[in-house]
Amino acid sequence: MSDLSIHALGPQGDGIHNADRGAIYVDRALPGDVVQAKVQRGSGGVLRGEILRVVTPSPHRVAAPCPNFNVCGGCTLQHVDTAFYRDWKIGIVCDALAREDVLPEVWHDPVFVPPATRRRVTFAAYKKGRRVTLGYFRRRTHMVTDIATCLVADPAIMDLRAKLSLALVPLLQDGKTTDVFLQSVRGQTEMVITGPIGKKGTADLQVYEVVAELAQALKLARISWRARDRDEPEVMLEVNPLRARFGALDVNLPPLAFLQPTQAGEDALAAAVMAPLPKKGTFADLFCGSGTFSGPMLDRGTVDAFDNGAAAIRALEKSRGPRPLHPKQRDLFKDPLYPEELKRYDAVVFDPPRAGADAQAMQLAASEVPLIVGVSCDPRTFARDARILTTGGYTLESAQVIDQFTWSHHVELAAIFRRR
Repeated sequence: MSDLSIHALGPQGDGIHNADRGAIYVDRALPGDVVQAKVQRGSGGVLRGEILRVVTPSPHRVAAPCPNFNVCGGCTLQHVDTAFYRDWKIGIVCDALAREDVLPEVWHDPVFVPPATRRRVTFAAYKKGRRVTLGYFRRRTHMVTDIATCLVADPAIMDLRAKLSLALVPLLQDGKTTDVFLQSVRGQTEMVITGPIGKKGTADLQVYEVVAELAQALKLARISWRARDRDEPEVMLEVNPLRARFGALDVNLPPLAFLQPTQAGEDALAAAVMAPLPKKGTFADLFCGSGTFSGPMLDRGTVDAFDNGAAAIRALEKSRGPRPLHPKQRDLFKDPLYPEELKRYDAVVFDPPRAGADAQAMQLAASEVPLIVGVSCDPRTFARDARILTTGGYTLESAQVIDQFTWSHHVELAAIFRRR
């Protein structure tokens, strides 16, 4: 055991003590804390401290509002005051960009989405006998903690979760952990189960009967299942289609469709994307997903929407709304759009997954596209891609922090690049 003074807060939300033997990362510690901690070497040789007692609290420390904070691995920073939290979130983005020397000319006001608005939640479910523990994993463990209340989730999802524990008993296997994904869109909720189900671990007749009863009892629009994370979900029962509206575009969403985690966050990002676009033009939406940005962009002109997800592209092909929308399935990591293809666009929007879009950024940097709008949920990979673009002759005109991952270390941003 050691008394550790916490000197900084890392980008993962860990308190950092700078020791002679290297940095010690302490979960739930804050700058200004002095904590008594048990220090061990974790995975990758990283020194980690577990707080045994807060000797002297940080001036930024507050009581966490959630009763699950000490046993839940979800929220990282409920125990810090609002001003410090917001400055830290902004700092994550600023520091990432500064490391690549690509600071924007203008910072737009940040957007902080309030709690109790998350419309996408994945619970871990563990069955033992006639009891299902339904909640989240404890931090850095595979132990499931029962979570009856969650301050970040939409209350309607938590109301549904309260009924799920008992309803899932005949569906899950004893001693096995499964994931239960819930997503609510315009008053309709889907559930996707990942993992073994039923007596045989797969969807047999008995499972389908249970699913039908469950959908009726809980008023679920759709229930899907897959055996493993990377499998395509199989729709087991669809009572009503799960439809989303992006601008004037109406899309019948496939199972596990990617949406922004909150409606307010989606609105803020869409506004940031639309603000610099010309009133009329031809546009490309790269990593388009289900059409979050393609829909609003159609109000300004033709949109070519690219994504590697076959289900998402099929959904866009069948979507209702203004035309011309041209969905195209393409792996932009392996086969990015090249300068010759890009020259037809008045603006390009890209919103890649956390890995970023370095291959596509290299081709954009070599193009003559006059305007590029970037959206990202990973400031580090975004900064790398931004550096590629600025080296290629683009100016990072502006950036905006949009935080819809309340109390976590995740943060999003939108940025505007113009050809010099």
